Amino acid sequence: MAPPTFTQTAHVALVVRDMAVSVEFYERVLGFERATERREGPPEARHPRQLLRHPASGLVLGIHEPYERSNDRFDPQRTGLDHLAVTVADHPALEEWIAHLEAQGVEHSPVRDAGYAEFVSFADPDGIAWEVWLPRG
Repeated sequence: MAPPTFTQTAHVALVVRDMAVSVEFYERVLGFERATERREGPPEARHPRQLLRHPASGLVLGIHEPYERSNDRFDPQRTGLDHLAVTVADHPALEEWIAHLEAQGVEHSPVRDAGYAEFVSFADPDGIAWEVWLPRG
């Protein structure tokens, strides 16, 4: 039996060390806009959460700053999330992102060629890995 379908991604939730620093990064570097700030919810989620929405793609990020948390940094080698990737349409768009990251003082990888796509990697203030992705074909 095939699994049921879903229509879109609702949101991606990220745990951060400093909500103000992370929200500023996502607004300035990736163009997200503040949607709502929340504190209600189940007991494990009653901590500051800022919802951000990307106007062009509709992607929603939930930025969470738990009251009790570890102070370690994101590690893509641990089981869990490896990275998040956003897609661009063409080479000029990829080059525009590279120039934007540099203008914002965000360190990034050189353009990498995976054979089926080209991409540039960078990280947010907590080390959460992102890619700007240009698929082939």
